[in-house]
Amino acid sequence: MNSWQEIQKTIEYIEEHFDEEIDIDKLAAIAHLSKYYYQRLFYRLTNKTVKEYVKLRRLAKASKLLKETDLRILDIAIKCGFSNHGNFSKVFKEVYDISPDRYRKTDIHLDQYIKPDIALNYILIDTGVPLIVDKMVLEINKKTIESDKYFIGKSKLALINDLNQPKINNFIDLWQDLKLNNDQVGVDILTLSDQPEYFNYFVGVESKDSKEGYEIRVMPKGKYIVCSYEAENFDLLVNEALYKASRYLYDIWLPNHNLTPDSLLIQKYFNPFEDNCFIELWAKLK
Repeated sequence: MNSWQEIQKTIEYIEEHFDEEIDIDKLAAIAHLSKYYYQRLFYRLTNKTVKEYVKLRRLAKASKLLKETDLRILDIAIKCGFSNHGNFSKVFKEVYDISPDRYRKTDIHLDQYIKPDIALNYILIDTGVPLIVDKMVLEINKKTIESDKYFIGKSKLALINDLNQPKINNFIDLWQDLKLNNDQVGVDILTLSDQPEYFNYFVGVESKDSKEGYEIRVMPKGKYIVCSYEAENFDLLVNEALYKASRYLYDIWLPNHNLTPDSLLIQKYFNPFEDNCFIELWAKLK
């Protein structure tokens, strides 16, 4: 068994025992590694220390319970492995910049730290060959756009360093303002901004007609790599699969095929907000 598979085993163990005390010695034993080498390898594969990883996954579980149950905050804290109400609230606010109580009472959406599937770092699929992994089906193809496509919508600037980090999601209102019909394909378009530390996040629909108060974006003609994927439900699709698919496309698949993407990513949402939703990631090639 490869070393990454041993680390994955401990990740699954953490998921099943997040409400208990997590002992690094036990994790190292599960992975058949020394404690020193286990911690080094865990960090290398997840970019998090074991302690930080456990904290962020516990917070992800707690956030879900805050919204979906009427359990007391103290009960949620204990259920998710925190020692007491005060400790839980402190850690929650440090990560998300909002208290658990306030979060529960608002419509704020939090981006969570996603449990990784390390296998995605070591699997290289051919175009047109579906990959079934960690509750999603993923496929990559090459497509050519013969003419420019136009979209209208609205945008916001966001810090590049905040991508894929646990935080308050400030883009939900862009989707709510869009008011999509069930038969419309929603898109978000990520481009670099004039400020190096920021990117521009645009949400819209395909249209050549301008509309007051809305911006226009262009999907230029050319060659694209398209990563399409689906998951068991909409929540899993946008909160977990989106992150995993984009990382697989940009960190693994494109570099291993010696392909260089342009600074443009277009994400198309088919049947958005429905359980039969699926997403396509369009990466333009230079």
